[in-house]
Amino acid sequence: MRKQSLTALTLAALTLTGCKTTQIVATATEAQLCTTWGESLPTRSRTDTKATQDEIGQAYADFSDACPDHKHLIP
Repeated sequence: MRKQSLTALTLAALTLTGCKTTQIVATATEAQLCTTWGESLPTRSRTDTKATQDEIGQAYADFSDACPDHKHLIP
């Protein structure tokens, strides 16, 4: 269930960013989506497998691309 919720939130955030190349100001809703997503990002562990490390790295990259003003939330 958590993975489905996170996937839905990811898709919503990516949809909100669109394909614009110009800088736009995020709405309060978009900012809240990014905050919620950022606070739910996985943390790394020394015991993570290579696959898990890669998945977490991709999650961070996706978040960074979709929510550039919220990079400070990446653990």
